Amino acid sequence: MEKMSEKQPFRILVVDDEKAIRMMLLDYLENKYEVDTAENGKAALELLESKKFDLVISDINMPGINGPELLFKIRSLYKGIKTALITAYNIDDYIRIAKDYCITNIIPKTVPFNFLELDSIINGLLTSNIFGLSRYLSENQMVLEKSLICSSKDGRELRESIVENFETKFGTSGDMKLILDEIITNAIYHAPVLEDGTEKYQEFSDITLEPDEYIQIEYGYDKEKYGVSITDYKGRLTKETVLYKIDRQIAGEGLLDDSGRGIHMSRLFADRMIINIESNKRTEVILINYFSNRYRGYKPLYINEL
Repeated sequence: MEKMSEKQPFRILVVDDEKAIRMMLLDYLENKYEVDTAENGKAALELLESKKFDLVISDINMPGINGPELLFKIRSLYKGIKTALITAYNIDDYIRIAKDYCITNIIPKTVPFNFLELDSIINGLLTSNIFGLSRYLSENQMVLEKSLICSSKDGRELRESIVENFETKFGTSGDMKLILDEIITNAIYHAPVLEDGTEKYQEFSDITLEPDEYIQIEYGYDKEKYGVSITDYKGRLTKETVLYKIDRQIAGEGLLDDSGRGIHMSRLFADRMIINIESNKRTEVILINYFSNRYRGYKPLYINEL
């Protein structure tokens, strides 16, 4: 792994009862950050009494204090500290817990471990530099294109163009056509609202967006994955709303929720979905598919709000 000449001015606490996981994360992260480890929640809380940390990453299932309870307690005691969970189990089983404890980042313990993804998530949490597909692509191999959607017609045409480009380049676009249809539809028809809060446009009607309603699309790839980001400049979503919608879909309670269905379907069919929110300014949904199966499996939870 590449060594950095200067560490970034952040301190991270890794909490996991599995020594192998603690040592793996310590070995990797200490090249960039100041890192401490703890084997359980009690030891973590004792460390926090004597040291200041910018980020705590905790396993979910631990003896004594479990991960969600630990992070809830830490956030109540130490304002401004960033938190994330990490687990080898099915993250969908913990979505209701994440909603109840307002935990918006759950990192999967993939085999092999996805260190590039870990880098992007941790850097975003620490620096609040969260926007842009480029943050999730390898810098040296990245190819990136940008476009604007100014009407429903633009949305349909750009979706077809992106899918065709991926299929021509890679021989497949996976489920990207379905995913883009859901997310672009959400951005066009559900983001713009009237003064009373009702949606401005009727879904599936032919419309021309106002300039402040234009949607930005980025799409690109590197040597191991391809992806798309869709940004609307309304920023109406909140992390609490996203967790609520995902939980309703997983529990089967929100099958008729249009906007919730779009988020759920996109998360279900993409290998990675990241939602970035700057309140009342912009919402970005990033969707990534890998060429191989090496990082597929349980879906992570990545929702960031400035």
